[in-house]
Amino acid sequence: MINRDKLSIYLRENRIPVFSGCHYINKDYSSLHARLPHKHIDFLELLYVYEGNGSYMVNDKYYEVKAGDIIVCNAETIHGENPDELCNMTTYCIAISNVAFVGLKDNSICDDEKTTPVVACGLLAGQVGEIFRLVHTLSCGPSHMSDICSCLSCSILLLTFEILKSRKRNTHSHNRISAAATADRIRKYLDNNYRSAVSLDKIAEDLKLNKYYLSHVFKDEFGVSPIQYSMKRRIGEAQSLLMESSMPIGEIADELGFSSVCHLNS
Repeated sequence: MINRDKLSIYLRENRIPVFSGCHYINKDYSSLHARLPHKHIDFLELLYVYEGNGSYMVNDKYYEVKAGDIIVCNAETIHGENPDELCNMTTYCIAISNVAFVGLKDNSICDDEKTTPVVACGLLAGQVGEIFRLVHTLSCGPSHMSDICSCLSCSILLLTFEILKSRKRNTHSHNRISAAATADRIRKYLDNNYRSAVSLDKIAEDLKLNKYYLSHVFKDEFGVSPIQYSMKRRIGEAQSLLMESSMPIGEIADELGFSSVCHLNS
């Protein structure tokens, strides 16, 4: 029922994810099946917060979650409810095995060390919630529905993966825009102060930036260090004054902060 060729762009070794079970978790369920932090070896879990809000622990860190969020619990990742908090959430939990995303460990949908495991579904929340609900309903029915549950679970898995990818791209884009804006701010500062032969420490102090960070983002954006840029501006200005004015070379050197006219003789 699942097209292996189309999945090959996501999954390695021609493997198809397999539905392993689904639970509906509410206050009554939690009181009967209280789960302390635990982990699973052979499958991952996707929990959808259908109603309510609260906190949930993944990989020893608690996250605030709310209706419309998916909580990603990779295989071998410790996770669980907050034992100090009353159950204020209704969730659906789908377990999926045989997951092999390209570039990731078996039964993982993201890198635990680099990814926040809470995915906000946003405008898709209503539809996603109903798919989780449908999987649970079908999983409680005849055994021949397991293939349909696998197809629906695979769809949720891939959708979650794509949302995580999109979030990563947006974060990278935001960081890139932020770095470019910082580099432009440094350039404007240098354009206004290049005559005074400013040091990296002085730039960092005036702009309230780490000197190593500002040097990195500036060179990444403009291809030269801030000091090299400042020197090029000073030399360019000196060349213009030498060609277009009658100022003595010594005055030009003093005007632009050169310690010696030797910088201009060549």
